[in-house]
Amino acid sequence: MRPGPLWGKKDKHCDPNDPADAEQGSYWDHVIIDPDTKLIIRLVVGRRNADTVVQVFTDFYDRTDGAWPELITTDEYAPYKPVILDTYGVLREELGLSPEEEAAFDRLGVPEFSFPVEITYATVHKEKEGGRVVDVTERLVLGQEEFLEQTLTESKQSQTVNTSFVERYHGTQRQFNARKKRKAYTFSKEVSYHEACTWLVVLWYNFGWCVRTLREKVQQEPPRYHYRTPAMAAGLADHAWSMSELLGYPLYPPPDAPQRPVRTYKEVLERLKRGQIEPDSGWQKPYGVTTGTSSRPT
Repeated sequence: MRPGPLWGKKDKHCDPNDPADAEQGSYWDHVIIDPDTKLIIRLVVGRRNADTVVQVFTDFYDRTDGAWPELITTDEYAPYKPVILDTYGVLREELGLSPEEEAAFDRLGVPEFSFPVEITYATVHKEKEGGRVVDVTERLVLGQEEFLEQTLTESKQSQTVNTSFVERYHGTQRQFNARKKRKAYTFSKEVSYHEACTWLVVLWYNFGWCVRTLREKVQQEPPRYHYRTPAMAAGLADHAWSMSELLGYPLYPPPDAPQRPVRTYKEVLERLKRGQIEPDSGWQKPYGVTTGTSSRPT
């Protein structure tokens, strides 16, 4: 994640109780990216707070039909762990068990809260001195060490826990979007225009931008390559779209699309509490089902 521009005031001068300051201060891009295809699966422009984290993971879960990611890597922002537990964990009370099934679960010692053993969550801890990174430490937060090692060994993109794919995307976003350049006069003055421009760049990045690391060699000598966009690598497109194609593509939203209620971080913590889970207690041992489709966001 990277902070957005400042509107009118810096964060320290904003009053949360003043409606006039509601859209003042810093906004952040909360991004979930697939390292294999470089596809931006979900992005939310919002405050750097726990409610925004809930929003981005809830929508990601819906977009991927609840598929279990093999590995999730982030920085050490505290709300990530509770939100990940809430997103993929299951409470016994939500399973609709019969009395016989409840008794069987009690005999087997099944806990009130179950989390898939296939999901591994790790963070990157960076030590800085004088504004420069001097040391990077990988920390396993959820999951098992052997699963983490296996996922990294089998990965074609990286053999270490890192957030470099998201960081590279932010660099590309700043290259395309003058509103996010540092120390420039092109900063955004209104949140709505800033968000619209951000999404235009995301659309172009996914469907129109040919990423060099996604190219495929089609001829050895002389070397020739087939260049691909993230959407092509993910099987969502068969060619790189032009800007005119993107802007002229008709959209027909379903008239009766169900509206999912927006959940808050407070609701996430209350649900985990019902499962006897304290997110900040170092709870790491996962339980639960052992099958499912995997994807690998970072």
